[in-house]
Amino acid sequence: MLEAFVVATATTGLFALAKGIRGNERFRVDPRLVVTRDERGDDLPCPWCYAPTQENDSRCSGCGRSFG
Repeated sequence: MLEAFVVATATTGLFALAKGIRGNERFRVDPRLVVTRDERGDDLPCPWCYAPTQENDSRCSGCGRSFG
């Protein structure tokens, strides 16, 4: 019984020590590296030829296939 108490106390002490050494660190983020939106545009390319498209296009301007 005493051995179990010693093991439990030692384990708790090790966890508390590890938490105390590490602390509550916060990660610092460089705002210049965060990409908030795609600079190429929000529209998807044509699924067949990958040409740029607009949302209101009914046909691809590159290959002529119809959408939808």
